[in-house]
Amino acid sequence: MREFVFTVEYEKGADEVMDLFIGNPDLHSKTMAVHATNESMWRLDRITGPTEALEEFDAVVESVTLCNEVIGMCGAPVVEWNYETLSSTSNGRIVYSCREEGGGVQSIPYVAAKHIGDGLMMQAERRGKQYQWRLLIDDDTVGEIYEEVNDGLSEGLSLSVQRISEPECWLEEGFDSDELPPEQQAALEAAVEFGYYESPRRNTVKEISEKLGIPNSTLQYRLTRAEAWLAREFVTDTLGTEVEHRVDPDELEVSA
Repeated sequence: MREFVFTVEYEKGADEVMDLFIGNPDLHSKTMAVHATNESMWRLDRITGPTEALEEFDAVVESVTLCNEVIGMCGAPVVEWNYETLSSTSNGRIVYSCREEGGGVQSIPYVAAKHIGDGLMMQAERRGKQYQWRLLIDDDTVGEIYEEVNDGLSEGLSLSVQRISEPECWLEEGFDSDELPPEQQAALEAAVEFGYYESPRRNTVKEISEKLGIPNSTLQYRLTRAEAWLAREFVTDTLGTEVEHRVDPDELEVSA
């Protein structure tokens, strides 16, 4: 199995719900589970953000689900949409939704289910103008899924592929500290132990380096590198979409 990561970008005005994410950069949605068959799609999402943005999200989604002219991501009519908020806090929601689409062009979960069949697994995240998807997939279905999704996108949407690789994000939960060199791990541990991150600080980098018996510049370098790694991991694994290079569509093989 391979991990197929691709992103659909939305222009403002192309989708009412995505407009909320475009207008509220701190609003973030991540699927806890998403499943699809040829008949229906159901999912569980965690949405986080400022209270005002979440209240606006509630109102817009309630309005959209009651509308008789809702269309799916790729332009397919939604014939039924059930939506329920399971948990609501000042800075988060957990919502369940189930919907059925009509015939013709269909949205990403339906397309994936058609080509992958039983055993389909997906993840999805929304932030800003980006709606990123991850699929566990066989190589011989990548091109077919890409081609059908790309051909069916509504006006104002564009598709880019980030990577096709080993399924890294499915096998890891949170940060993998094994990727951090031992000396940088030790530097972070010492900084925490000696109160460097407390407010006010109990010890400076210079004072900690003297306690450890290493040059001040060495400890500062290790801490800076470790903090940069933590920041990248947090943004990639917790906050949302990946920032890897885009794959040229010509590199995707499409089965005859």
